[in-house]
Amino acid sequence: MKTFGVIGLGNFGATVAKELAGLSCKVTAIDVDKNKAQSVQEKAHIAIVADATERSFLENLGVDAYDCFVVSTGKDSHAAILITLYLKELGARSIIVKANSSDHAKILIKVGATETVIPEEQMAIRLSHSLARQNLIDFLPLADDFYVAELLPPDAYFNKQLKELGLRSKYHVQVVAVKNSQTGEFYFAPGGEYKVLDTDVLIVLGKEEDIIKIKG
Repeated sequence: MKTFGVIGLGNFGATVAKELAGLSCKVTAIDVDKNKAQSVQEKAHIAIVADATERSFLENLGVDAYDCFVVSTGKDSHAAILITLYLKELGARSIIVKANSSDHAKILIKVGATETVIPEEQMAIRLSHSLARQNLIDFLPLADDFYVAELLPPDAYFNKQLKELGLRSKYHVQVVAVKNSQTGEFYFAPGGEYKVLDTDVLIVLGKEEDIIKIKG
């Protein structure tokens, strides 16, 4: 069982804590606000009321025993920086921190964050791409300019096998899964013999410029 520490239980942190717990992970949820800690105590393994900017608290927590920490202190950028620094110094294996801006994210990385997230910015990017690109439902950026996207297949794709469409050879795009738009069920790693249905949503992996070449 993976063990996580979630520090800061605002909307973002509380959602992460509850979702991780629902995925059978062991979660220690921490916030200085008693009400926020109580809001997740039924889901989390342990809910603690404490100020994580106090180094002594983190020392007693034994941070090196956790697989990962998620830090979300809201608008308090200084607190996020301080907590990240202490976690790094105390031997935390992985530290994911919610940043308030790109500059804040840069500082967090410098003091020890393994990864930073800016939820509002990332959701805005995904929404913008989905709105601007024909047939694109959802759009998730990965590293090195690669993306995973949910794509409505053009009408010309219906009842054709994937190998006939030649998405990999023509567009350098790989179909990694197919989702049934009516049932929500996924079919992973479809082979070249798979025939595209009018109820399918294609889950594709590729570079943005290649994905958007697939036109209706």
